Amino acid sequence: MQEDINNISRQIEELKNLIRQHDYFYYSLDDPKISDFEYDKLFKQLQALENAYPQFISKDSPTQRVSGSVSSTFNKIKHKIPMFSLDNSYSTEDVLQWYERVKKIVGSNMDFIVEPKIDGLSASLTYINNSFISGCTRGDGEYGEDITENLKTVKNIPLKLMYNNKSFLPKFGSKNIDINLNELNIFEVRGEVYINKKDFQLLNDNLSDSGLPKFANPRNAAAGSLRQKNPKITSERKLSFFIHSFGQVSGAELSKHSEFIDFCSKAGFAVQKDIKVCGDIGEVLEFIQYLQEKRDELPYEIDGVVVKVNDYEKQKIIGYTNKSPKWAIAYKFPARQAVTKLLAVKLQVGRTGVVTPAASLEPVSLSGVTISNATLHNFDEIERLNLNEGDDVLVERAGDVIPKIVKVVEKKSQNYFVPPLFCPSCNSKIVKETEEDVYYRCVNPSCPAQFQRSLEHFVSRDAMNIEGFGEVVVDQLLKLNKLHTFADIYKLTFDDFMMLSLFKEKKANNLIESIVTSRNNPLNKLIFALGIRHVGEKSAVILADRFKNIDNLIAASEEQLLSINEIGTVLAKSIKDYFANSETLLMIKELQSLKVNTVEPEKDTSFSPLQNKTFVLTGELTSITRKEAENYILSLGGKTTSSVSKKTDFVVVGSEPGSKYKKALELNIKILNENEFKELIKNETKQS
Repeated sequence: MQEDINNISRQIEELKNLIRQHDYFYYSLDDPKISDFEYDKLFKQLQALENAYPQFISKDSPTQRVSGSVSSTFNKIKHKIPMFSLDNSYSTEDVLQWYERVKKIVGSNMDFIVEPKIDGLSASLTYINNSFISGCTRGDGEYGEDITENLKTVKNIPLKLMYNNKSFLPKFGSKNIDINLNELNIFEVRGEVYINKKDFQLLNDNLSDSGLPKFANPRNAAAGSLRQKNPKITSERKLSFFIHSFGQVSGAELSKHSEFIDFCSKAGFAVQKDIKVCGDIGEVLEFIQYLQEKRDELPYEIDGVVVKVNDYEKQKIIGYTNKSPKWAIAYKFPARQAVTKLLAVKLQVGRTGVVTPAASLEPVSLSGVTISNATLHNFDEIERLNLNEGDDVLVERAGDVIPKIVKVVEKKSQNYFVPPLFCPSCNSKIVKETEEDVYYRCVNPSCPAQFQRSLEHFVSRDAMNIEGFGEVVVDQLLKLNKLHTFADIYKLTFDDFMMLSLFKEKKANNLIESIVTSRNNPLNKLIFALGIRHVGEKSAVILADRFKNIDNLIAASEEQLLSINEIGTVLAKSIKDYFANSETLLMIKELQSLKVNTVEPEKDTSFSPLQNKTFVLTGELTSITRKEAENYILSLGGKTTSSVSKKTDFVVVGSEPGSKYKKALELNIKILNENEFKELIKNETKQS
């Protein structure tokens, strides 16, 4: 029995030491070694043991105070009112349990305010007589770091409060708050300093270009920028600030948190637009789901949602623990970062011969999905990360994109993984074509892996669109020695498909029908499907419109190709080199003999005022994809370009349009929103 108690005591001490270590990495060095989710698991494990064995609770335990420590780089500022952290939850059941606890104290007659939880660095700003006097970090909750001069460089932090009677927030349903700033002696606001996603990417690109290490995530970028000794560096980082609460206030009486948010908006502070007052817990859970789905659309990172009881009198009654307010809870979204081991670097050969590294990982749960692979981009990225097999790495999964390795957390290998000398598929030599090129390429045109990737591209939806002819089918047909050129696809029989696994009569007939249908595709689809290096969908359409049939394109001189505005020297040379190959020409002749269309049909644009009109698409379209929009324009005789000039006729604007929209305004070019564009296309389609 005594031995068991000793083991518990030892386990608690080990957990306390481990959490203290991670507090130091996270708060003092801005270099976390584990994800937030993994940290919270350790914290809850310690809490559970201490609750079960209270005799081992000590005053220095991480559970007995707000986590964090103060950097010796800055002077300390004591918070007049402690800055508490929030209890975290990871399920709606946790939120419902919190609600039941609160309801027992103040009853069910209450409303809530729900706010996105910004993934940034907490800061407190003190205003005396409406002027910004000082600012500090949360630190350990009792003392913070004095970062006043750095906070002054954050553009959306007002240096002086100026009352504006217009609120930019949705109606909260509480009374219209109107505070006399002349009576506001002390006003301490608290919030999060953060960096927008686009600014974060730009910052990392600039750091990489300068040969400096990149930040692992936007939160680290904000924290690292605020802790710069030189405020000039901070000012270059494009930081922002959102308020979420207050500390010491003298000269104002507020009854609800929604009134505080409303007042701050009027006083000049940046306030999140996605804040909602909810009348019951069901509405709270619905809004949590809404914010989780909208997460990737926001211009900044959020890692969860904060739910608060709205009424301040009720907050006082509900009270605090020694660590957190009991009237609020943070609902954390599924983790997007996790630490795991790089088991192996796998080499993949693309259809143009590019050899790309990919990471094979020890499986880890991330955003509710088990991750076992991640992108590595290229070998220069491996060198930059100083990455090799066996290293412990931080993996990130943002939105629905392929997971990527952010950095090495613990180096367990020697040096970094170096590029191979020979192709993993055909053992031919791989080379960089120029010193500036970041990609290594297999120089063997008969490389089996290249051909397999080329076949997969040829049958894909955006190319010949042969439905049901996926990677598995390509792989099996290659193993049966049925495919040697693209033309062989059109020689396949019913019996060939019945030899494949999981194929029955209906599936085989459907695939044959899809192959027959693809024979009638326009020339631009075939040109793109051929996989000519540097030829994308748009340039394939341009080439088909200009030369009308495949024979004219084959016979075109380099000068004729260069006479097309959108075709440059690199693309022209690539096209000439492709059709100079005798095997390519034989394959084209064979496709023609198999009744595959090699002619671009004439477009009926006689009734379309869009004929030869130039469009630029900018921002995110929601009801149609950008590719669909471009196809509509092309089908009506128009064309699309990537830059705005005096020759541009229309600029179609989605959400977050950026500099192209501004330039269109400057040049007085016709601007269409998404609905106006769809209406234009609809009308022109009817007329034609």
